[in-house]
Amino acid sequence: YDVRAHWALYVENYLEGLHVPFVHPGLNEALDFAAYRTVLSPWGALQIGVAKPGEPSLDLPAGHPDGGAPVAALYFWLFPATMVNVYPWGLSVNLVRPQGPDRTQIRFASYLLDQARSAAGAGADLHAVELEDEAVVEAVQRGVRSRLYRGGRFSPSRETAVHPFHRLLARHLGG
Repeated sequence: YDVRAHWALYVENYLEGLHVPFVHPGLNEALDFAAYRTVLSPWGALQIGVAKPGEPSLDLPAGHPDGGAPVAALYFWLFPATMVNVYPWGLSVNLVRPQGPDRTQIRFASYLLDQARSAAGAGADLHAVELEDEAVVEAVQRGVRSRLYRGGRFSPSRETAVHPFHRLLARHLGG
């Protein structure tokens, strides 16, 4: 996929959960948005998407911190631009490749472990979710170029991983 936006905007979009109910109607039908949460690590983040009742969920082992919970998906982000998404049907890996100040290439690799579970739930239509993300990220790219744009504060509940991403980025760029 070719996205007409800066790669960091694409990563920010992945890391913040605020847009899910507004940008991803299909995904929002599968997730219990109120239960969505983020766990930070020094070099990344894990976002845990809890399934709504009746939606497919992962078969997590008993010793897992979320064992027994209806987890629809685990979304791992590794600094700076790698995403690993675990679904009941398998996993997908997203590689974010900068192509210029306002161009990014997204490379996907999906590994299907259970074909029967691939048509429902949080990972049912990755292509549609990608196109929805591209549209919003490209709109943000246009917006931040506006002379009227002013940065704001981070949402403590929905941008939990965005601020650490910015801090890591600044540290590695010498800021």
